[in-house]
Amino acid sequence: MTEDPSKPDFSFEKYKYKVELIKWLIGSVVLVVMTTIIDWGFKDRAAGLQEIQQYDKYATELIVMNNDPVKKRMLAQFFSKVTPSEKLREGWEKYYEEVNAEYKIFLYKDSLAQVRLKELMDKDSALLSISQKKEKEELENKVSENQRIINQPIILPNSTVIPVVYIQIGSEERRSIAMQLTGKIIEAGYKAPGIELVASAGKLGSNEIRYFRESDENYARVLQGILKNQNIEAVIRPAFRFSSSTREGTIELWLK
Repeated sequence: MTEDPSKPDFSFEKYKYKVELIKWLIGSVVLVVMTTIIDWGFKDRAAGLQEIQQYDKYATELIVMNNDPVKKRMLAQFFSKVTPSEKLREGWEKYYEEVNAEYKIFLYKDSLAQVRLKELMDKDSALLSISQKKEKEELENKVSENQRIINQPIILPNSTVIPVVYIQIGSEERRSIAMQLTGKIIEAGYKAPGIELVASAGKLGSNEIRYFRESDENYARVLQGILKNQNIEAVIRPAFRFSSSTREGTIELWLK
């Protein structure tokens, strides 16, 4: 049977409708995706600019105008963990790798200075030559300055986190030492609310410094330096499994 050319072809009209519908859907989806990408880009850029403005002076003082490898490393490590802008965070991560290498060189040179100083101190001072006495004096000043650099706390801009050190002792005999440490800890800018007697601390193989978040590692290392200056050795032990139940900046010091 021959079709009447004067009658509309409904199948073709349906096809055109489907094509237009698909084109509209694709256009809408693309529009939404592009809008989201552009919006994300502006937000990311805004966040980046805000961060730069917020930390510009601080970063200039502690990085550009500062040769202190410890402060630079701590600052880079902090920003590489907490910076919300992904692009800026990647930059901080790369910068951290550089200053961490400088930090390791600094520690290596400090260890050499300490070894040499010990050699001179073990000798009878009356047998030291004039040049050795001068070297000893210079090394004493150098090692002392290095320890000051290593152990100094860092205050971050607009940071509401004040590290808190909870001290646990394994016996009452350790309380007097813990009280002396409390004063040193507070001087470093930390809080130390009290000393608790915990029997399990006395069973430890060594004194321990425990921290619960990656961002608190620097606080733990500064505390380790404070103890070292008091001739107390302590190992640092991360306990990230308790991070959800502890507040940021929480440090525990266990004295066996």
